[in-house]
Amino acid sequence: MGSCCSTADADAQPCPKCGHVGPIVGAAPVRPHLAEAVDGDWQHCANTQCQVIYHLGADTVDADSVITQVGFKATDKPTPVCFCFAHTADALGEDLAEHEGVSVIKAEIKVAVADSLCACEHLNPSGKCCLADVHRTLKSFAQPTPA
Repeated sequence: MGSCCSTADADAQPCPKCGHVGPIVGAAPVRPHLAEAVDGDWQHCANTQCQVIYHLGADTVDADSVITQVGFKATDKPTPVCFCFAHTADALGEDLAEHEGVSVIKAEIKVAVADSLCACEHLNPSGKCCLADVHRTLKSFAQPTPA
């Protein structure tokens, strides 16, 4: 897998709203939401309870100002899981149901990532490869719902 699956977080700073220390993603994934975003070590706040999506110092981009839903912070369906190839949690669930519990979508994503056809570092709000999120989402469909 390519560079989309690695980040350097040694200089990561806490979110100014909640204090969570998230990954450094740079300016590329921020610019679709904030065109005037300055270059720098923008970070993604992965705290699901926090409204901040990205931050650099005191500058923030919050959930109300992003142009797309942010996977695990999404409050309305469809919930995006794979930003490069536009797969949602609902689509992954339907894929499992249609293929007897085997995800064709995950296999297609893995091939595309191996062929360097993804742009996770620019499209995924976390700046990381989506395969872990895809796997986690598929696993959640396989888990029995607690009564």
